[in-house]
Amino acid sequence: MVTTASPALIARQYHALRPTQIVSKKKRAVLDEDDEELEAELLALEREKREQETLERGETANKSEDGASDDEASLAQFQELYDTIYNKTQPATPKHELPRHSSLSKLISLISNAEQAEQIPALVTQWRNRQLPTEALESHRLIRALCKVGHPDIALTLLGDREKYNMHPNQASMRKIVRSFVNKVVPESEEGLKELDGAFLTMAVAPYYNLQADDAYVYASLVKGSLAYGGEEGLRRATATMDEYLLIDGERDQPLTKKVASELVSAAESLSEAYQANDKAAKAKELDASTAVWKKAL
Repeated sequence: MVTTASPALIARQYHALRPTQIVSKKKRAVLDEDDEELEAELLALEREKREQETLERGETANKSEDGASDDEASLAQFQELYDTIYNKTQPATPKHELPRHSSLSKLISLISNAEQAEQIPALVTQWRNRQLPTEALESHRLIRALCKVGHPDIALTLLGDREKYNMHPNQASMRKIVRSFVNKVVPESEEGLKELDGAFLTMAVAPYYNLQADDAYVYASLVKGSLAYGGEEGLRRATATMDEYLLIDGERDQPLTKKVASELVSAAESLSEAYQANDKAAKAKELDASTAVWKKAL
């Protein structure tokens, strides 16, 4: 059995996420967005950018000519490009020899495994030190790539130091990291607790990027992750997280989208079942009343 984590790790005790703090940041927060619609727009922009870069280089999308498999060629291409960018962003490199801005975007598209992901922070640090730009689209694509190879922790590291890494995440980026952490939660284990902590910490940094702190999708993900962890600690965190959301739900400026409402209802119904199983009928009844309201958005 894992030792109970410090109460400071639950959402209620992150100062930046307390209701009074959230309300004060609402005017600067990004409006609630549908993850799938935003993702589709970003993917379209990404395709256009890749096509343009290919045309500029006069290249085609053919397979490698030396007979190497696509995977082997991609791995070699990543390492070659990584080394080139790393070497050309050294402090002593003259400005006229700095890499093209599009090279970072190309490198991000080649990330395919955990080892490659682990090399990224050092490169982004040098990129930032040479005052090369990092666009919002590149930030989102990088976060998505890191999560895809199972490293939301590296994405969180990049977000944890704005001065050092100069990231520009959007609401979909934060949701992606939280959900990636939650999907890695192992019931009542040290590793599971570490992943769950990562999800809560991601939520805590959102206000520092002027992003929506009272994101119902994120709250729902945290409730699900806490329940997936299980035990007394999991139920405690799920309860604290949902109680936090119930306090701010009435202050919402925008109605819930269908997708977000679906996530919230799913999390609430699972938590209500946990309440019933743990002889907390009063809590279940209170939550069910709110769930009935959220279902109207479906």
